[in-house]
This record gives sequence, structure tokens and C-alpha cells, in this order.
Amino acid sequence: MKNKENWKVFRIDSIFDMFTGASISQDKFNVGSIPRITATDTNNGIGLFTERLEDRNYRSFQNFISISFLGSVFYHNYEASLDMKIHGLKIKNRELNSNLAQFIIVCLKNSLPKVSYGNQLSSKDLLTKSILLPVDKNGTPDWTFMEEYVQVKSNQINNTYQLPRQHEITDFRNLDEVEWDEYFIDEIIDVKSGVRLTKDEQEKGRIPFIGSSDNHNGVTEFISNTNSSTSSNILGVNYNGSVGYAFYHPYKATFSDDVKRLSFKNGKNNQYTLLFLKHIIERQAKKYAYGYKFNGQRMKRQIVKLPSKSDSGQPDFEFMEQYMKRMENQAIQKVGMN
Repeated sequence: MKNKENWKVFRIDSIFDMFTGASISQDKFNVGSIPRITATDTNNGIGLFTERLEDRNYRSFQNFISISFLGSVFYHNYEASLDMKIHGLKIKNRELNSNLAQFIIVCLKNSLPKVSYGNQLSSKDLLTKSILLPVDKNGTPDWTFMEEYVQVKSNQINNTYQLPRQHEITDFRNLDEVEWDEYFIDEIIDVKSGVRLTKDEQEKGRIPFIGSSDNHNGVTEFISNTNSSTSSNILGVNYNGSVGYAFYHPYKATFSDDVKRLSFKNGKNNQYTLLFLKHIIERQAKKYAYGYKFNGQRMKRQIVKLPSKSDSGQPDFEFMEQYMKRMENQAIQKVGMN
């Protein structure tokens, strides 16, 4: 790493071009393949996948770093649209790449002040903030060093880590090439409750305790308690607190009473079908607020739109699994190319 004297403070607006997203009602979107970047600090900032939208507030970009008003920072080498208060950064007169972006992200996280709902990061504020970066002999950001540094670290990891094998794919249809149908959740999905477990009742252990959280895959504690909610290979959906967030749990976990446990009735329950369902459910999260609670009864009568089989009208679990495996293959390929 470079010595301390080879670093310099820069104002954000001196080295980056910035753009910002805008608000669009979620009801206007159709399910598609274009990520929409929201204020979530999980899933690389992706809140949902949509089709392109003819709307003056629909703003999409490619190959940029996103910063939310709450301080989440991610790199996107693909096309993505930006929600309100999501800022995008591109280097002036230089193209970003994965290595360079990852270095900059760390520097941004170390340089930007702590933010919260009461102290949000506006676009105006962001431009005036500073970032500490390594510099070359001319005192300008040493982009080449940053790229090479991350590449060296990446090579070291790759030498000790073997990528998983890619899945065999037999169905290459896209989302707009299959039939979709609407279902009440309780028609096709078992909805089971968690169990109330207070802090005083929790005993330290190694079993994940799933609470109403929007990060860490919903895990809020590790306990030894088990009860009727303890289960695995299931989708946990928050209906209180961080409403509408959903996380897949392949491992044994105990669930709080703020989380419902979902699994398909008479269907194929695995990480791929349940992760597909996760994205469908999370698309509707914004319509639930303090004036319209997402309770257990409303969850059961909520309508979800899923790929369906024309001959039976039942959800097409095979397509859902194949589609998510294709997405996983793409992620493996991207890691392998870095």
C-alpha cells in the first residue's frame, strides 16, 4: 500500500460527475429484468426488477457507483434505474471498471460522514463532501494503482477459492416469454407464524433468530431456543417493523412473531423457487405503511403474479428454478472474469 504522503483529499465534485434518481409509484412498474436501485443496504442496492418505463422520472444508467441518502454504496456495471434520493457517480474523463470501483467504494465509505433518517445525504451535500485517494507524482488520483491493487488482492483470493460449478440450463426463456397468472397467496402458499420470544427469554447459542430486519438476511441474534417456528428451507417475510422484506433460510432458524414463514403448497421448495417468490413479494412492500398494516390476514389475501403453466394454470416452478439458476450462472461468470 502507498505511504501516507501519497494520498490526497479531493472534493467529490472535482473528480466525479453526479446524477440522481426520481420517485415513481411502484404500481407503474411491470416485472422485468432491469434492476431498480433503492435505499436498501442489501442485494447490491437492488429493490426490484422492472421493465423500462416511459416516464420523465424514469432514469437509467450503466457502469456507475450508487450512493443512497442513507449511505449505502454499490457498484453497477449493468443498466439500472435509480429511485428517489439515490445518487450516481462516474469518474470525470475515465471509464469505471470493477477493480477501480471497489477501491473507490471503500474510500467513499471511509470518507463520508455517518448518515441517518435525521441526517440524510442529499445530492447537494454529496458534491461538497471530500474523499481521500492515493495520488501519482502529479498529485492527481492514481487510478492505475487503485485498479492494480484490487486486482492483486483478487488474484490472491482466486488462488485459494474455487468457484462453484455452473448449473445445467434447459429453459432459456425470458420473463416476457412465459405466461403469468395471478394467485392469492393462501391459494398456493402455506403461511405460518413465528413465535414471540423476548430478549429475556433468548438464550445464547448458534441457531439464527430471525427478526423483522432489513439486513443480515433477517438474522438479529444467535440463540439456542427452539420452538414450533424453528424450521429450514423456508422464506421469512416481515409483516411488522421492516415490512415486506423477505429472506430465504436454507438453515435451521427460529422465527420471531414479527415474521411469517412461507413455503409453496404442493410445489418445489428450494432456494431458487423461494428466491423468485422473494422478489415478487418485495415489489409490493411499499404499499404497506402505518395506515395500512401488512398483517397476517392481508398477507394471505395478497395477490401475487407468477409464471404459470398453460395446461394446468398452476405456478411454473420449473421455469422459476431455471430462471434463478441462470441468474446465478451469470453471477458466477462475472466473478470468474474479474
